[in-house]
Amino acid sequence: MRKILFAAAAGAAAVIAAQPASAQYGMDKKKPAGTPDLPQCAQPLGRVAIKDPDREWWTQYGLSNPESLIKLFASRSNCLRVVDRGAGLAMRNEEAALGSGGDLKRGSNIGKGQVAGADFFIVPDLANSNSNSGGNHIGAVAGAFGRSLGGLGAIAGSISTKKSEAQALITLIDARTTEQLYVAEGTAQKTDISFGAGGGSYGWSGFAAAAGGGYANTDIGKVVTAAYFNAFVDLVHYLQTSAPTGEQASQAAGIQTYKVKQAIVMRKTPSPTAAQVRSFNVGDSVFPTGQKNGIWWEVDDENGNRGWVSSAMISNLN
Repeated sequence: MRKILFAAAAGAAAVIAAQPASAQYGMDKKKPAGTPDLPQCAQPLGRVAIKDPDREWWTQYGLSNPESLIKLFASRSNCLRVVDRGAGLAMRNEEAALGSGGDLKRGSNIGKGQVAGADFFIVPDLANSNSNSGGNHIGAVAGAFGRSLGGLGAIAGSISTKKSEAQALITLIDARTTEQLYVAEGTAQKTDISFGAGGGSYGWSGFAAAAGGGYANTDIGKVVTAAYFNAFVDLVHYLQTSAPTGEQASQAAGIQTYKVKQAIVMRKTPSPTAAQVRSFNVGDSVFPTGQKNGIWWEVDDENGNRGWVSSAMISNLN
C-alpha cells in the first residue's frame, strides 16, 4: 500500500513537472524569481500623470481604478511625483475661479502658471487575469487517486487548485513627444500572497488595504496588487537605469514655438538701437534660446538666424 501511495504521488508530480512553464502559470510571462522590496528613491525621478486604459477591466472583478495602487507605490517609494489630472485638478480650477472672481482672501496666491507639468504619462493595464486558472492541473490528478491517497489528495488540491494569477502592465510615455518609452511588466499568483508577506515590510495585504477599492477583500484583488507592485518595481528600475530624467526629457523635446503678436525687428544685441537682423510679421514663428536680458529675449527664426526681440511682442502657442 505504501509503494502504491508513493508511486501515485510521484506520478502526479511528474505530470505537473512535464507541463511547460506557461501551462503551469497560465501565461507566457515567467513567474518572478523572488519577491522584490519596494524601491526607495532619495529624490523623485520625475512627475507622472496617470491615464486610464481604454477598457475598464477592474469592474468585472469588483475592484476600483488601479490608479490608487500606482499613487500608493509612488508615494511610499518617493520615486515618482503624481500630478493629479482628475479630482485634484478639478478642485484646483474651482479655487482658481474663486480667486479670479475676487472671492479668495488676499495672499491666497492661486492663479495661472502654477500647475506642475508631467514629465511622463503612465497607463496601468492588465494583460491577463484568471481567478480560477490552472486549478485542474494538480486537482484532477489528485482526484484520480483520491481513494488510494487518502489525505494526500486533499492536501495537493488545497494548495494548487483555484489559484488566482494576473499579469499587469504599466506603459511609460514621454509627455512632451508622446513616444512610448517602456512597458513594465509584473506577474503574480495566489501562492505569492499565501506564503509570505511580500512587498517588503508593508506586505501585500497592507498595500491592498491602503489602496482600498476592493483590493484587500478577495484573492484576485491581492494578486492584482502584487502584480502591479512587481510592475512598478520594473518601471522604477527602468527609470533609474535607462529613462531620461524629467529635465533631460524636457530638453530633448526641443524648443517651444512662440508666435509674433505685433510686427517687430530682430536686433543683434538686446537694445532698441542695435543693428537690425531682420523683421517679423504677425504670426511668424520664433524659437527662444533661453537667454534673457530684461524684457529682451534671444530667439532663432525658422532659418537659424539668431538675434534679440522684445518678449512683450511674442506669445507661447500654449
